[in-house]
Amino acid sequence: MFGKRLKIKSAFTKAILGILLILLFFLRWQFLSPSKLSDGQWVRVTASITQEPTIFGRQQSFQLGEIVVWTGRYPEYHYGETVVVEGRLKMVPGKGLKRYFLSYPQITVIATGETGGIKGIAFLLKEKLKAVFNRSLRQPLDGILVGIILGDKSLISLDFWEKLKLTGTLHLMVASGMNISFLSAITLPLLALFVRRRVALLILIILIWFYSLLSGFQPPIIRASLMASLVYFGQLLGRETEGKRLLLFAGLLMVFVRPFYLFDLGFQLSFLASAGLVFLQPRLQEQDFFLFHQEAFASTIAAQLMTLPLLVGYFGQLNLISPLINLAVLWLIPGLLAGGILAGLLGLFSLWLGRLILFLFLPALFYLEQVINLSAKLTFFQLQLPKIGWGTTMIYYLLLAYYFRPKTRQSTINV
Repeated sequence: MFGKRLKIKSAFTKAILGILLILLFFLRWQFLSPSKLSDGQWVRVTASITQEPTIFGRQQSFQLGEIVVWTGRYPEYHYGETVVVEGRLKMVPGKGLKRYFLSYPQITVIATGETGGIKGIAFLLKEKLKAVFNRSLRQPLDGILVGIILGDKSLISLDFWEKLKLTGTLHLMVASGMNISFLSAITLPLLALFVRRRVALLILIILIWFYSLLSGFQPPIIRASLMASLVYFGQLLGRETEGKRLLLFAGLLMVFVRPFYLFDLGFQLSFLASAGLVFLQPRLQEQDFFLFHQEAFASTIAAQLMTLPLLVGYFGQLNLISPLINLAVLWLIPGLLAGGILAGLLGLFSLWLGRLILFLFLPALFYLEQVINLSAKLTFFQLQLPKIGWGTTMIYYLLLAYYFRPKTRQSTINV
């Protein structure tokens, strides 16, 4: 009886906290919400692009304050550029929160990202790294490596982009938690050789955020950097951290600071995929099916189960063998990250040395390219699906939560 009361009290406390957070979000939104904008209004906006634009096949989009800008894939725009955008506002259909976008407006770049300070350093370093790969590898191998290391998709052709989308491997071209984990695993032991661990942790946190800046400050890398920073701050304070709480805190903090992230596809996919790894993957690995005991396969299934409604809603397609395609290529990513970073850094000083390292990884890059090319031709497994609404999405997640609910433990203590 006493245990039951505790459960009710805990559930009530969580419900109250949830309601307070929702109210806080709406107050924050109202504070940022534009009051002078209206549907059909002609606007002229001068602002800097604060995160790398998101590529969608033949289109790209980026945020300028509260306005989303949609335009063609070319010319490409980049993080740090200052642009003047002119066009007629359109309001996103639907009730509730008002959101506005500009579709194919007139865009003029008035300043590049080559500014002073840390942003300027990051921009120049990124461009030089891209040049090393572009001058050393043929297409699409250069674009694949730049995508894996920096999350930059500017070197990926439209044809290969479509193949990535068809095979469910677009996430390979996004800098996210895997990149941060690899950076931390390599850097922390090296720093610990020269300085105390506490100092090494502080330096690592700074390097993580510099890498985030280098990668264009996209929502997936911000989430991963925030979670990693919280883990290492916890170590500095001598406290343990839990993945579930870290993910929820990182998501809430990002949405509170910038409520428009809530409608950003990159943020949505990154958060839900991470939720799949945290909540679903452990349950999948408890199943009897032998492939679920392979971490790469279990993590792919967990991430795809959580992101399925969004992928169908935005892209209208599903590849039934996508988990197997990912299983065939994911094991390459840590090696390509290591080799690519080493080749890029050496290439800054000597292009010949950079090319020498890249030559060693050509078989892995060629294999990855061919797997995606061949898999994209297996059209029998590619389903074209109708877009689903919010009601169907909610039912899907409720069923998913019910199926993967934690097993109840029977207590042997009678109270």
